[in-house]
Amino acid sequence: MNFTHKSFNQLLLISLSSALLMACTSQHADTLDAQTSSTSAYIPGVPGGVTSNVMTIVATVSSIDYTKRSVTLEDEQGHKRTLQISPEATNFNQVKLGDKVTVKFAEEMAVFMGDAKAPAEDSGAALVAKAAEGEKPAILLADTRELTAVVKAVDLAKHRATLEFADGSSRTVAVRPDVPLSSDAVGRHVVIRITNAIALAVTPQ
Repeated sequence: MNFTHKSFNQLLLISLSSALLMACTSQHADTLDAQTSSTSAYIPGVPGGVTSNVMTIVATVSSIDYTKRSVTLEDEQGHKRTLQISPEATNFNQVKLGDKVTVKFAEEMAVFMGDAKAPAEDSGAALVAKAAEGEKPAILLADTRELTAVVKAVDLAKHRATLEFADGSSRTVAVRPDVPLSSDAVGRHVVIRITNAIALAVTPQ
């Protein structure tokens, strides 16, 4: 469940459209430079664990047209992305030339064994928080999805398990080498909880 630089830039547009922009590129459509980091935590020998990835983009407002409602972001490498502003973006007039736009996207995935008798069902929740009107644009979007799958088969030779999800789809995944795998795992439930969060803030020059 890793995100790519391309997918992050798409999420950047989505988040900006929610905060102050609509995702419409114009003259420049470069991929803005991003910094990434990843961590994982698990107990040796215990199925599951938590992995997280964080990607950060820092860009400067290099040009802005209040009449046409467009803004161009430029990173330190000179990559640019020009975006069209939504009429719903009440805080757009607070953005100035030279302002820094910082966007962080975090994805966390927790995997653990669930109750063998619990029904396989999916769920989700979302959170949106943004700056008050008149302040510099800022927003936090978070979305959590919980998927439940059933272990339908195991491949002991390749140390893999086949999971079947509530929608009927299936996927074969590798099991960590330190986790014992046996036919007893068939029928057990695996819970996968994925949280995506994206935060945007505009800092005055």
